[in-house]
Amino acid sequence: MFVFEIIPWEIIALRWLFDKDFSKAMSFGGRLAEERKRLGLKQADFAALVGTDVPKQSLYENDRRELRADYLARLADADIDVIYVLTGQRSEGGWLSQGASDLLSAFLCLPPDLQQALLTFTASLGERFAQPGARTVHSRQTGYRPGDPDSA
Repeated sequence: MFVFEIIPWEIIALRWLFDKDFSKAMSFGGRLAEERKRLGLKQADFAALVGTDVPKQSLYENDRRELRADYLARLADADIDVIYVLTGQRSEGGWLSQGASDLLSAFLCLPPDLQQALLTFTASLGERFAQPGARTVHSRQTGYRPGDPDSA
């Protein structure tokens, strides 16, 4: 079993990483840019996908152009989380708490190698602090574990 050992400088680095950009409230333009990056698209590709041009897309992402209903509809057609862009609350799998939404946003902004490192870290934490009978993401009842026929 892999044990993820944290040393003090790593804690400071992680804290700096998350405090650096994620402590500020993001505007709809920032969230729109985040969704574009989540899809792995450059502004030009994203603009083409949602039927606009690069200058307008840049204005949207820099909060210098109001979001119009027809543009929002095209975002929805492109599988953009429009609720998140407008409100800052993620809608995948139902409404997330503010903390969970912030954590997901922070995770999605990371490059893939840091995302993988964070997944490894959280899996290690989960194994270390797992409590028998604790609630899981998959069920509100305690004692449920996927693949456990006695807990279904």
